[in-house]
Amino acid sequence: GRVAVVAADGTSLSYGELDAVAGRLAHRLRAAGVGRGDVVGLFTGRSVEALAGMLAVWKAGAAYLPLDPDYPAARIELVLADSGARTVLVGEGLRDRLPAFAGTVLDLGADVTDAPAGDPPAAGGAEDPAYVLYTSGSTGRPKGVVVPHRALVNFLCSMRELLGSRPDDVWLALTSLSFDISGLELFLPLITGARTVIA
Repeated sequence: GRVAVVAADGTSLSYGELDAVAGRLAHRLRAAGVGRGDVVGLFTGRSVEALAGMLAVWKAGAAYLPLDPDYPAARIELVLADSGARTVLVGEGLRDRLPAFAGTVLDLGADVTDAPAGDPPAAGGAEDPAYVLYTSGSTGRPKGVVVPHRALVNFLCSMRELLGSRPDDVWLALTSLSFDISGLELFLPLITGARTVIA
């Protein structure tokens, strides 16, 4: 029942609500053909829905690929093609800004109350990709960096010990999802029972 995440507009979800939304969205992803080892594009900015989308992608057994809507269309097209993503979750009001994409496009904020409750059967392990980030491309073509769940969990547990994160802490998430440090801002509070406020 504790509040897990709060948006700038005051929208909030408890841990239970966040888990339920992510579980239903994961069922929707599975129904669209997403499974273990797939890459799912996340074309959105920071939001409560984005966090739920990341968790849903994991529950479906896939890795998320953050796609910043403010990046040039050519970069987004290149990253989608290079990553092999066949599905993209699109944030509210952003569908028209998504470059041409031949795969499945799902609205991140769509009503998922008709989806089955609970999580789909587990479909991943510690060595499976959690997310894929692309380098800036300043030295040439952008390159995808695959981060497995084990590395992310190790990082979060180490930061929990280093920073002493506790359930009463409040973390501000203000980094673009396309930068690695956004994982610390979003997921460290979740593994310590704290609260994330999304700028």
